[in-house]
Amino acid sequence: MAARVTARPKRTLAIGLTVFVALALVVLAYTPAGFGNQSAPAGSDSAAGEKLLDTHFPIAVRNPTSVVMRLPVSVLRRPSALSAASAALAREPVFTAVTGALDPNGATLSTQELLSLYSTLGAPQRLPASEPPALARRVPPRLYAAYAASSQFLSPDGRTLQFYVTLRAGDPASTAALHAVPSVRAAVKRAADAAGALQSGVAGEAAAAYDVSQVSTGDLRLIIPVVLVVIAILLTILLRSLVAPLYLIASVGLSYLAALGLAVLLFVELGGESGLNFVLPFFMFVFLMALGEDYNILVITRIREEAAHADLPTAVRRAVAASGGTVTSAGLVLAGTFAVLTVAGDAQTREIGLGLAAGVLLDTFLVRTLLIPSLVVLIGRWNWWPSRLASEYREAKPGAPARGGAQAEA
Repeated sequence: MAARVTARPKRTLAIGLTVFVALALVVLAYTPAGFGNQSAPAGSDSAAGEKLLDTHFPIAVRNPTSVVMRLPVSVLRRPSALSAASAALAREPVFTAVTGALDPNGATLSTQELLSLYSTLGAPQRLPASEPPALARRVPPRLYAAYAASSQFLSPDGRTLQFYVTLRAGDPASTAALHAVPSVRAAVKRAADAAGALQSGVAGEAAAAYDVSQVSTGDLRLIIPVVLVVIAILLTILLRSLVAPLYLIASVGLSYLAALGLAVLLFVELGGESGLNFVLPFFMFVFLMALGEDYNILVITRIREEAAHADLPTAVRRAVAASGGTVTSAGLVLAGTFAVLTVAGDAQTREIGLGLAAGVLLDTFLVRTLLIPSLVVLIGRWNWWPSRLASEYREAKPGAPARGGAQAEA
């Protein structure tokens, strides 16, 4: 393989770059997915319970999305704020259902009834779940149950409101719900302004997934340039070259994008998934950057050693032959370890396993054995610039025996 690469470096590089760039372009279709549905084991009591909930109740019962508002004055003094907030949320098209202090258990309370019950019974948080017999003659059981249930939507001081909302985008664990979070927050802000609230927010699985996704993406944008600069400095010191570190870093970056693009192609474009686990790009970058540069160092340092005694094509063939077994074995073991995750029951773990395994295999069998050797041969003496080895560069002579013939070639 090494002999064919060094004999046709331009063709090898062109084919390799075409494959990698094509896969890397698929990354443009990447979209982060939500946390996903984590179902209970089939046949278990919890699975049966989940099925009943899904059949007979809205998703908000099992996985609610909460809207919270903080008011300047207690609604027990200004009940119009509560009714305004409820009405404003109900008008927003991003919600299909809104539950709050005025309809906590399916029974509707008017603001006047709420104030009257507060005057008679005190704060709902202090009430027992079942109405005492002594109160039954004064407060109808329906009103008592509704008022007691309002405690989960109204703080003791009456200034903090909570609403359970059902998202039109669907299950809060879904990718559609994650992408709807900005619209949901904008709708809540409008409703909060209508109610005169000081602060507002959205809590729940969709909002949490969106925030974690944004933080993960932001961290990756910060980490990538820092890591690339640090590794470039270390490679420059190790190789005593300003040129080689540039294409070594670029090769790992291209390998990372190609592996991520392959994951998008398999799971989203062909597999029909709504998106990829948002932690996958971060995991892939960490593993592939570390392992890719580790393999790079192993191969390029051996090429540099051989280049001190032989022309560059010969040095590349010898280096690949000497290090190829180690790199290939390590890559296969690591890829096989990650591939075990592809038999997991949930899609997110399978994505991580396949993405990492594919990245390691691409790096091991294509980057290290095709792209890097062909680049080294094409760049020639400039691989080692400005070190002394660049000035001692040996040109390959067609038909001439390789120097340093005591060492075996591939």
